This record gives sequence, structure tokens and C-alpha cells, in this order.
Amino acid sequence: MLSYINRLFDLAPYLHPNTSTSRRQLQIQAYVWRYLAKAGFWFHSLPLPRPPKHTFVKAFTTGNYGRSGSKGTVYLYFYLPEGFQPKRRKHPVIVNLHGGGFTMGSATDDRRWAGAALQNTTAVFVSVEYRLAPENPFPVAVEDCCEAILHLAANSEGYGIDPYRIALSGFSAGANLVFTVPLMLSSWQTRSLADTDLPQLPSYDIVSIVAFYPPLDFRVTRDSKRASSKRPDKALPTVLTKLFDASYMPEPSNASSPFASPAAASSDMLRQALPSGYIGLYSCEWDTLNAEGLAFAKRLEHLGKSVEYESMPEVVHGFDKAPNPLSVDPKADLFYRKACVILRQAIDQEAQKSPT
Repeated sequence: MLSYINRLFDLAPYLHPNTSTSRRQLQIQAYVWRYLAKAGFWFHSLPLPRPPKHTFVKAFTTGNYGRSGSKGTVYLYFYLPEGFQPKRRKHPVIVNLHGGGFTMGSATDDRRWAGAALQNTTAVFVSVEYRLAPENPFPVAVEDCCEAILHLAANSEGYGIDPYRIALSGFSAGANLVFTVPLMLSSWQTRSLADTDLPQLPSYDIVSIVAFYPPLDFRVTRDSKRASSKRPDKALPTVLTKLFDASYMPEPSNASSPFASPAAASSDMLRQALPSGYIGLYSCEWDTLNAEGLAFAKRLEHLGKSVEYESMPEVVHGFDKAPNPLSVDPKADLFYRKACVILRQAIDQEAQKSPT
């Protein structure tokens, strides 16, 4: 069946993904996979205990800071913790960025992770519905998520959140964004300080990052990543990775941008942009991204960052999102709770420093 799907959606003929014809073909394929993914997440939501539903949704217009000039609407899905009392105190906030190869997925995909975060921390959980490729290729997703952080910081009083206790979490493509977003925000901050005619950024602080199975280096070919994998037979289908890459990165030269590949960032950029500690990076043993996850974690540690790294044994990419209507992999809950420990430590320690 999978081989038939690969032939049906084969992207090999699309040597020029920037042409209008091929972009339309990519969009059609993306629509099909989005529908299939939506169905899969419906099955994923069935096992008990059921994941929480969002409390409310807020929309804002993006395109105020980024260089792409792409304006659009971004939706923020809010999950409020028990005992939420914004008039009495400001709550920390976990900003979550979903996966899906920058091409599919939605802000509600990580509801089980939201449930774990609500149960194990006092934070407000906000999941970002950023715009997807191929309609919105790189760097739109990064810019949307940057502006989501700035929107939350600028409106923190109304949302009852503490802009100096922001944590980022993400899965797959979203786990790439939890590193590229701070890098881009840091560059925006530097640019705004150098040019007073540019809009000034609101004050905020990212105190923790949790990344689950992130793609960190688009400069490395998919074939090379498969060759380094312990179980290349467990890799994501080629039909999907071709779709992801052609949709998000139509200009191959962008793969060397630190805002696409955090592994391409200079040491100075990483030191300046990322929090000094409370970084959790979890890869999957049978994933083609496992090796780059380990390499990046070691690099951050060499730069003086405090990193908790673990390769989740004998699991595939996205194992915690399996569309099993009967049960959820218990390993997912284990690593969610480990990640929550990091978030809770960051939130508690930074609460002593927060000026709010």
C-alpha cells in the first residue's frame, strides 16, 4: 500500500518547485495529507483519558516585523490551568509549536502534551496555528511564531501571563521552530536597536525550550540522514519528506540559513539567543533525525548551555502521535513528564527574578 502511495504522489519530476504548476501540485498533495492527518489525530484523541479541549482562541494579524513581507492571520489556542486567576497573579506561559513538516498539522495536534503540561505545571498553554507551506514557504512559519511571542508579550496584561516566564515546546517541525524562533527574534532585536525607525520589540524572556525529535540541519540530505539511522526501514515515507522539503524549502540555498537550520547558526548566535539552561531535547532512536539531535545537544553543552538530552529507545519519529484508537504509547507519557520537570524548574526559578 505504501509503495502505491509513493508512486501516486511521487515528487521526483518536480525539479523546479518554484514554478506555478508544481506549486499547485504540491498544494493538492498537501490538502490530501492534511485531511489524512486530521483523521489520524481524531483517532489519536479517542483513548482514555481524553485530551483537554482549548478554552478559547485568539487571532492576530502577522507581518509587522518579518522581512518576508507576508501578512496573514495567526490563531492562538489557549488552554488554561486549574485555578487560573489572572487578577491575582500572572501565570507563566508555554508556547507550543506543532509538527507536520511545515506543511500539515494544526494547533490542536498536541492536546495530550497540553494535558500533561497543565497537570504538571502552573503555566498557561498556548498552541500556535502558524501558516503552512507550500502556500507559505520559508521563512513564513518562523516569522509567524516570532510574532506570536511578541503578541503575547505585548498583550500579557490582558492574557494574565508573565512575559518574563515564556517557555517554548515543539514537535518535529515545531521542534525546529523552538530553536529558529529565538534566533530570529534575537536578530530582530539587534536590528531594531540599530534602527530606531523600525518597530521596537516588547520586553520578554524565553526561559526554557523543550524539543521533541527536531529536524535541525536541512543542509544534510535525506539520503545521508537515512544512512546514519539505526533503522532506515522505520524512516518517514519518502513521499512525505519530498513533499515537506519541496513545500517549505523551494530555494535550496535557504537550507544554510540559521533560521531554517539551527545547526547552521554560529556559536555566538546560539549563545546569545537561547536560554542558558532548562533545554530539553528528545530524539527517537529509530528516527533519521536521531544523530543530528545528539550532535546539536553536544554542541549546546560545549557552548555552556545546560541540556537534558535523551534518545527515546526503540521508537520512531512521531511515536507519541500514533493514530491508535485503543491506547497511547506509555513511553509518551514518560517523556512528557520528564519534559515537564524541566519546564517546572525553569518557571519556578525565573519566578524569583521576574519583575512582575
